[in-house]
Amino acid sequence: MEKTIRVSGMHCKSCEILLEDSISEIKGAKVLIADHKSGTIKVELEKESLTTDVKRAVEKEGYKVVN
Repeated sequence: MEKTIRVSGMHCKSCEILLEDSISEIKGAKVLIADHKSGTIKVELEKESLTTDVKRAVEKEGYKVVN
């Protein structure tokens, strides 16, 4: 399933890469696109419950998930 997560604090391509790398470590989660300009990350998840893991990974890197 595809999910779009809004993220506050992404300012550049390096932010995108950092979050892509962090999320890619989660088994069953794949980043389709991270875009600092729109402040979103689009991910492909094997199951809905991985949404929580992705949000934790984003916040662990110092960014804020916006609901």
